[in-house]
Amino acid sequence: MLADQNNWSSFLYNLDKNGKIPHAILLISNYPNLLDSKINEFLEIFEHKYEIFLYDIFDKNLSKQEFLEDINKLYFSTFADSQSKIFILKNIEKTHISLLNSLLKILEDPPKSTYFLLIAKSQNLVIPTIVSRCQVFWFTEFDRQKDLKKKLDQWKKTPYNSIYAKIFSNFETAITSIAKISENDLVKFESLFNNLAKKKFEFLIFLNNILTKENALILVKMLVFYSKSIFLNKPKKNSKNSKKETFMPENFKKITKVMQSSHKFLTTLDQNENFNVQKSAFLVRLNIIL
Repeated sequence: MLADQNNWSSFLYNLDKNGKIPHAILLISNYPNLLDSKINEFLEIFEHKYEIFLYDIFDKNLSKQEFLEDINKLYFSTFADSQSKIFILKNIEKTHISLLNSLLKILEDPPKSTYFLLIAKSQNLVIPTIVSRCQVFWFTEFDRQKDLKKKLDQWKKTPYNSIYAKIFSNFETAITSIAKISENDLVKFESLFNNLAKKKFEFLIFLNNILTKENALILVKMLVFYSKSIFLNKPKKNSKNSKKETFMPENFKKITKVMQSSHKFLTTLDQNENFNVQKSAFLVRLNIIL
């Protein structure tokens, strides 16, 4: 059975309500942190009711023989008749053929009270015979952003959380970076950027005053985000509001160069160089571009 993220919440709700689990569930996403979050949501319902077995195929310490033995034990009544079990297999697309054969055998005729939660980056990397025996859920970039924004809102409600969810890949990096800058500075940053044509030097002076090695990641990522928004909000021909735009289409090359310089600056942050020199060079480039 095929499903998507829109059904995931209702799927979990029904699982919690009636306790009936499909024998095999497959979660697919290219975002490992998002998949881990979905695993945790699943376990919140069942970890106190079921015996959990977690295997990561990428784990170098994982004994393939031990895994096979645990799988094969499911055929023996002394093991199968005990507490209900959930086997979680991460990176299933990397599973060795010998493990897949054993897994397929189980999925074709699953023991009573034994369930499988399979995790993969792409359905194309999972053999069709596995997919056909699972209830499948896909999670996209939009789902990743939605999941991160939810966590950020629970941590600290702010109008910038929707932006943070777009520019950061995980919760830990986001909250660490957010703590390095005040929301008042972000408000002023946004205001100056939106009036960049008239307040270029004020914007550059402001950046020079507040930009530090600690807050460079969030500030420059915000700069890239607002620059991208110009392309997304490109005025249409004959638009009544087109004259009100700060940046007209002929200036998009400047914004492209701003984003390129910003990305280049971010790549140098982890290098053992003098940050003040890096910062000065970056601001000089912005001054020339703008």
